[in-house]
Amino acid sequence: MMDDELDREILRLLQKNGKLTYEEISDHVGRPPSTVRDRIKRMEDKRLILGYSTVIDEERVGMHADAYISADIPSSRVPEAFSVLFSMECVSEILKITGERRIMFRIRTTNNAELMSIIDREIRSLGFKNIEIRVVLDHLIRYPGL
Repeated sequence: MMDDELDREILRLLQKNGKLTYEEISDHVGRPPSTVRDRIKRMEDKRLILGYSTVIDEERVGMHADAYISADIPSSRVPEAFSVLFSMECVSEILKITGERRIMFRIRTTNNAELMSIIDREIRSLGFKNIEIRVVLDHLIRYPGL
């Protein structure tokens, strides 16, 4: 749980730009850098802040296919399937969802042929059924944490 509005404001700033320095954040919130540093450390210790990431332009690094896969899987296959999904470099999100298909995950690959190959060779063999593939056509906004 966050302590107060100052924590919320610090989190909002870090979500928009995780590279902000304590001094830059202190300028925005009107508090000394040492206070900002202590607040961030406390939020990290409480696991309110789980980590920091970099948003990349996937197309410029050769990742031209991005898809959300929703599927169902027998409960007896879940531990093995999740273990394999966690280990796959191309899987960037795994979600439990409501509805007919109970699992959703995101796959990013170099092209659609590689995407379909991974689904056909690796995903189906894990026991996933009733697979629905939603290919991302364009990223309109991409800010992690917002």
